[in-house]
Amino acid sequence: MNKQKLVLLCAIVFLCAGTFACGGGDTPQTGFSIKGEMYVQAFGGGLVFVSLTSVKADWQFDNGAAQGNTMSAFCGGQCQVNDGRVPARWFIVAGPFGVCPSQLTNPNMDVQAGDNKVARCLTSGILFPFSASPSSVNLQAPPATLDMTGSNLTTTYGMPRVEYVDLYTGNLIGTATATSVSGDGTWLQAATPDLSSVYSGTYTILVSNATSGGGFEYVGTATMDAYGRDGIYEDPPSDPPPCGCTGDGPCMPCEVY
Repeated sequence: MNKQKLVLLCAIVFLCAGTFACGGGDTPQTGFSIKGEMYVQAFGGGLVFVSLTSVKADWQFDNGAAQGNTMSAFCGGQCQVNDGRVPARWFIVAGPFGVCPSQLTNPNMDVQAGDNKVARCLTSGILFPFSASPSSVNLQAPPATLDMTGSNLTTTYGMPRVEYVDLYTGNLIGTATATSVSGDGTWLQAATPDLSSVYSGTYTILVSNATSGGGFEYVGTATMDAYGRDGIYEDPPSDPPPCGCTGDGPCMPCEVY
């Protein structure tokens, strides 16, 4: 009986060695996640997070004994690159195909199994400070309209657009088109979007001017405090690489690629 136990124990040890360690079979050998974040330059320096954006990843070369058969990926916002080849050098960009004119992070990234890679890009436009009225909204009884006061608004190519962004998820929670704009470009009014699925918190409001090509260019930003419907949030997007004028030292240029 003791001999049988010894043989069984040796067999277990052999099987464990074959998987590197008992209980260690869950360690990922391939695959990783990618996420794209879009920012815009703020007037006076610094960057403002706009939203999650599409992200594209392409394998370049192996870094050692690589595993995995997936060598290219594209998705909107964030996704898992299942069976992505690692360890390897990948070219990962946010806002591809003309969405962003430049990258804030170096697209050449060394990737290991299980990594979470974030690519950040810079979109066109300069954000000027705007104020929202009302700036505090009861989600149980939201106002019918919202006023925005700032500068550089124009209706040359169409009415400005107003977007509401949840910084904790990066999601766009509502969009509205201005119904009235002052002649001097300092004020607009737009209908309040549907906030029935929005929770209490502080939200970013982004104002864009219509462009000649049929798109939009960011021109202003404000915040809106919402209350009346509590919820649980995840961590907000991480800060972009430091650049611009922070007031704590010399102005640092924004590195783009």
